[in-house]
Amino acid sequence: MSSENFFKMIEMFEELEPIERECFTAVVKADAQSRGFNLDDLVAAKADDGLECPHCHNREPEMIVKFGVRQGIQRYRCKACSKMFSSTTGTFLSWTKKNFFTWKTFFKSMMEGHSVRKAADVCKIHKNTAFMWRHKILDALAQYHDSQRRMTGIVEADDTLFPVSYKGSKPLGRDSYKRGTPASKSGASKEKVVVSCAVSRNGRIFSKVSALGRASAKAFKAVFRNRFSKRAIICTDNDRAFAKYAAKRDFTHCPLNGTTARHGVYCIQNVNSYHSRLKGFIRKFKGISTKYLNNYLVWCNIIQSGGRNRITLLKLAIKALVFDRWVDITDRPAVPVS
Repeated sequence: MSSENFFKMIEMFEELEPIERECFTAVVKADAQSRGFNLDDLVAAKADDGLECPHCHNREPEMIVKFGVRQGIQRYRCKACSKMFSSTTGTFLSWTKKNFFTWKTFFKSMMEGHSVRKAADVCKIHKNTAFMWRHKILDALAQYHDSQRRMTGIVEADDTLFPVSYKGSKPLGRDSYKRGTPASKSGASKEKVVVSCAVSRNGRIFSKVSALGRASAKAFKAVFRNRFSKRAIICTDNDRAFAKYAAKRDFTHCPLNGTTARHGVYCIQNVNSYHSRLKGFIRKFKGISTKYLNNYLVWCNIIQSGGRNRITLLKLAIKALVFDRWVDITDRPAVPVS
């Protein structure tokens, strides 16, 4: 930058209001911290929990020895299983041939909600590579999402429906049809998947594909396993399947009549509002295959929960054990129902 342009920028800064100066300074600081964050910082964040062999999960320090350096990354050898690994083995950075700056740029583009093609253009990578990177990162964040503490207090739970999409799959005995074709039946049917959602009053969100057609008590048990605290008060509509599930799990259950019903402080309007935001988030991708729907639910929940910047999310993602390769991502079941 020339000295003339620099002084012009200083003059423009001095003309700003005090609140505008604070906002501008905060944005510049956040961007500087993001640019200065490198792979060594990410590896250090992973090492906070102690060094662990990703193959046999051995954590004994005397059984793990340094085994040289490759491309600037420290390698190790586990004496327990005789296998070698590096600081990035078993993370979303595994099997990559791009540098960390490209990954960081992609992650920023992804958190801003860019399409696969736009993220690929920004990072100068192929769109198929961008698609795989998206799901490697989302797989890592899904592990963090599933490991969160149990929800407590007043929790609102309800289901919403999404049409089944076999995009990227070839189901037997079914003719292909154009995207956007409406289901032949209204309401719950085998042409739609059920997404079971829970929203607590402190802002925590959880959602996952639970069933095809209509969710049963068994489906709720598989999805909400260890999700609610015993002290939680679960508010739902008059869903008999959830009432059966709550009775078996000995939860405090507060069923309500209708979607707009309210009984004192108990209602399900927050989870219904979440359904509206979720459908808006999914709609902008213009057709998501059902096999990948769980990952997009995690993505939406992390964005809506807020409170975490990109660097914090990167640190959380690096701690997850992810061995995904292209075939592991594409060969997932067409309908991910437990």
